[in-house]
Amino acid sequence: MGTTLLNASSRNQDSILELGTNAKITIGADAYILRLICLWLFLMCFEYKYISPMLNWRLGITITPDRIAFAWLVWAYLKRTSSRTSDVVTSRRLGWSLILFSAVCTTSWFLSGSDADGSKFRWLTSLMNFSYEPLVAFFIARRLRYTKRMLHELLLFFALLGAYLAFTAVGEHRHWDNWVFPRYIMDRSLGIQFGRSRGPLLTSDQNGALLLVSFLSLMCLASYMTGFKRTLAFCGSIFMIPAIYFTQTRSVWLGFAAICVLLTVLRTTMRRPMVKIVSFVTFMFFAGVATKFSISEDTLFSRRQNTVDYRWVNYETTLNMFKRNSLFGIGYGKFKEVWSDYFTTADALIIRDLTDGNHSTVLGILAELGIVGLLPYLTVLLFATRVCTTSWSTLKGESSEFERRIVVIAMGALSTYFILGLTVDLRWDQTLDVIVFLLLGIISSLQSNAASSDVLPSAGPLSFQKYPASRFAISSGNRFSTTHP
Repeated sequence: MGTTLLNASSRNQDSILELGTNAKITIGADAYILRLICLWLFLMCFEYKYISPMLNWRLGITITPDRIAFAWLVWAYLKRTSSRTSDVVTSRRLGWSLILFSAVCTTSWFLSGSDADGSKFRWLTSLMNFSYEPLVAFFIARRLRYTKRMLHELLLFFALLGAYLAFTAVGEHRHWDNWVFPRYIMDRSLGIQFGRSRGPLLTSDQNGALLLVSFLSLMCLASYMTGFKRTLAFCGSIFMIPAIYFTQTRSVWLGFAAICVLLTVLRTTMRRPMVKIVSFVTFMFFAGVATKFSISEDTLFSRRQNTVDYRWVNYETTLNMFKRNSLFGIGYGKFKEVWSDYFTTADALIIRDLTDGNHSTVLGILAELGIVGLLPYLTVLLFATRVCTTSWSTLKGESSEFERRIVVIAMGALSTYFILGLTVDLRWDQTLDVIVFLLLGIISSLQSNAASSDVLPSAGPLSFQKYPASRFAISSGNRFSTTHP
């Protein structure tokens, strides 16, 4: 009898050790994939055709380093999935909404023949930016298993990326040509909006969106780090403010305002540093330090009336398109070809033409895809919002304080996505599209872990001690997890 119990105990101990080893392997594979995602996001931030022809290969479709990183990421995920049994997946409605919207866009693109000449596949590229890659990012992110160390590394990545973009923004504003990298940023003949902070993507709205995500990450780091690191993170978040100001883009400023309100209202440890930031910005406004954001001078919102006029005419034209093509729209990617057919004489008195293209995501979808495309897109936005609110309500208590900060970052990124979508065509904003749905996938995974009592280690985010194998347990859905120490 004693020998039997001893043998059973030995077998149980061997099983526990095996489970612990498998869990470590799983977490290691997921950490590797998350680092690949960071590499992919970083490589997205550059226009390789202006750096070197060796980084911009034309093989029917354009091959760039970020697309190679994307293929590498997908391959690594498929390899990881082949060795796993199953994953607990939440937010299925958001996932299916993204799939449905991608299918509608693709069908409309194919039938309208927007890339019929086959020379550059410009509109297929926009589909990659706006639907395919965000879908893949969300699909992968919600199936990964996250530790606090992994999420901390992700925050550091966004913080370092923001530091680079902020320094570049100041260099652009001060004309430090020799200090700005890559050099093409300072070439006024490339891109648009020269004179604003455009960054390596050569557009102020995309650059501003990345700065806002970096600001959120730095605020999160400042809320839980201690000592000199906390001071450094807080100073870094302050350094983001002039960089955001130098974008001189209304939608980016409104996105920053929405983030300030969000972090001030929600009860997290990020509220206190955010109150200090709001006080600093308010002081700068009344002190009149910034000429375009001052109580004593006209602000940016009362300047550049020509851009406001363009958007009003743009909005009216898209509505005219919808009125005549309510069900299926004019076809994906057809706005620049047929805008003149819906341009009224009264509009011509305000704006000469609309050759600059569409400047509203929602109205652009309404005009080009009609009700058939608008309803799936609105469903995506609805379920994205629901993911944030559900995660916020699910992750409660002091043990989930770190995860709640990640949810706040996702909320801030999503609010930026909403606001920029009103005045910017996000089909060309690859980085923000991917980041938003990446964060939604991450908090979906955190929510599923919490719902199955499968939480992250309760040790502080900077205490990444190794847990012995006996502390690994099987959670629901055959997922491995670490229990509280």
